[in-house]
Amino acid sequence: MKRSRESKDDSARGAPKKPKSIQACASCRKHKTRCEILDPSKSPVRCHRCKTLTLQCSYEETILPTASTSRPPVTESAESSKKPTPLNAMTTYPATLPPTDRIWSFVTEEHKGIDWSAPMLAIQRLTQLPFAHVDLSTEPPPILPAGDLTLSQILSDEQKLHLLHIFDERYTPWLNFKPTRRPSGSLLEVVCCAVASRHLDNALVKAQLQKLTEDTIGKLIFNPRPSESVEALQALLIISLWSPLGGPPENEGRDGRLLIASAVSMAMNLRLNQASAKASDLKKRNGGRLSVEDAETLEELSENARLWIALTNTESMLCVGTGRVPLSRRSPEDNQMIQFPEVFDELVDYGDLRLGITASNFDLVEEGVSKRLRPGTDVDGWYDEMMIILEKMKRMKRLLAPLPYVLDHHPFYFHMLHIYEEMSRLLVLYHALYDARVSVGHIPLGESWHGYFKPHGAEAVGEWGRDMVLTTESLLVHFLAADRNLLSTSPDNLFTMVALAAGHLVGVKFLMFRGGSRLLGSSDLLLAQLVDLLLSVSCAPGHAPQRTALLIRGMIAKWEGRFKPSAPIASYPTPSSSDRAGTSEREHPPENLAPTTIGTPNSDLVDPSAFTSIQPCAAASVRLCSRSNFFPATNDT
Repeated sequence: MKRSRESKDDSARGAPKKPKSIQACASCRKHKTRCEILDPSKSPVRCHRCKTLTLQCSYEETILPTASTSRPPVTESAESSKKPTPLNAMTTYPATLPPTDRIWSFVTEEHKGIDWSAPMLAIQRLTQLPFAHVDLSTEPPPILPAGDLTLSQILSDEQKLHLLHIFDERYTPWLNFKPTRRPSGSLLEVVCCAVASRHLDNALVKAQLQKLTEDTIGKLIFNPRPSESVEALQALLIISLWSPLGGPPENEGRDGRLLIASAVSMAMNLRLNQASAKASDLKKRNGGRLSVEDAETLEELSENARLWIALTNTESMLCVGTGRVPLSRRSPEDNQMIQFPEVFDELVDYGDLRLGITASNFDLVEEGVSKRLRPGTDVDGWYDEMMIILEKMKRMKRLLAPLPYVLDHHPFYFHMLHIYEEMSRLLVLYHALYDARVSVGHIPLGESWHGYFKPHGAEAVGEWGRDMVLTTESLLVHFLAADRNLLSTSPDNLFTMVALAAGHLVGVKFLMFRGGSRLLGSSDLLLAQLVDLLLSVSCAPGHAPQRTALLIRGMIAKWEGRFKPSAPIASYPTPSSSDRAGTSEREHPPENLAPTTIGTPNSDLVDPSAFTSIQPCAAASVRLCSRSNFFPATNDT
């Protein structure tokens, strides 16, 4: 542990030495995770991670408790005396935030052990809570036949073609590459049919397809080598974006990050990450003149390059805001292939255009989140770097803004890129404010921390906070303005983004309310219409938009009950599907360590009435959710 230099002055010799800076505890150093002391006044002193996981913390023997209402004393050294202002200095401990400074306090007061430094992961776990603790059994689940299933046993050829047509028409544009399916019940056919079956009302067919998909994907994950192929990794990519429906709604679902990581690993074994470079070299041969054989090879390489870029985009989307760093990286040749066109003519590939816009947004958010404000960091320099990233995001916003209106090709899918663009900005601002708050450390009781963080003497916190509110409301407005007939086809993770934005908006309303002011505008109407829209596009119990609606409705109920006295609440153990999948212990405390209290059986964030509001997920004119001639209902003869 670093110590400040001893002064030769007699009065200084008598005073005990104070720590200049605190290193991470032994356990956090071992696991390379963030180490925070949220309350140094308690004895023994333990970091937040060790306290949550009930681990032995090396701080217990090395740090004495301090007074909780004052900042820890800082001993000046020769270096620190050269910096007269404390505003840009990192202090010893991050403080326990008072209720008026905690944007998620309206959630964490009843759901303990949630790591809000990874907001997307936190929201994903919250959307699982209602289904784990509400009895939804209205009718017995369909009885599945014994033994292994095959696609031909579940679907006739005509039924299979019907589902594949639904997938190609509504889901393939999200992928921005053309799936290469082999006939006769291939893995990719199984996955595509399972995803498209959510638009049907035949529970038995959906349950059988879900079971077949789970069995097939499970074998692929546990023994990937014999099955490594372009088709297999396409199936993994699709299933990481859309979890098949049909099983019990309380199922926690898969961890899409692990599925896409398996697909990325498989793609690297197949050398798909080199496809764009090989295609570039092939174009340069013979002055650009290609033989018929070379042209066919170039087409195959280009498709493989698109698939690789789609994999990298999907991994970025599933990992951002969860504390996990993507494994895949795009090469300069990849970026050249998907660069923004100078002229919109008949040569423009609109799938490549969407791939490029998505890649640029996630590149920026990953760059912004990776720039952490750590002890010893130059705060002014860090602030300048964050502002450069935010300005680059404005440029991407300008390029994207007119595309849904000026292009006739797939306007809905260009419109939905606004959700990714605004969530990228929201997450960069979120992490910037999170690090800024931690850097301030302890402040006098009753004071706001905003004035203690002033890079270049500017009020950065207020500026970023206003930017977050504007970005949040813009994201929700773009979601409300989207084509309702296609919203149900959105990747599951996109609804998590909507839930995070809605939760942030409710949190801001609580912060301003506790501070004696209010957020002007139509946020209440915005949130109410958001819930109605999510319920209207839900295809079945457990579908991502319904989980999202249930969570947001609970948040709204908390806001509407802000004047009521607090009632006893239940603190549920947080779902831990990702624990079993192998994610870090920092992100997922074990279930048996999550604190629980005795109270009412249902939390304010759990609203069972949402399950009675399910409406068809598609317009009646399309009739994808109504009974199909190909799929009679289970009670039909």
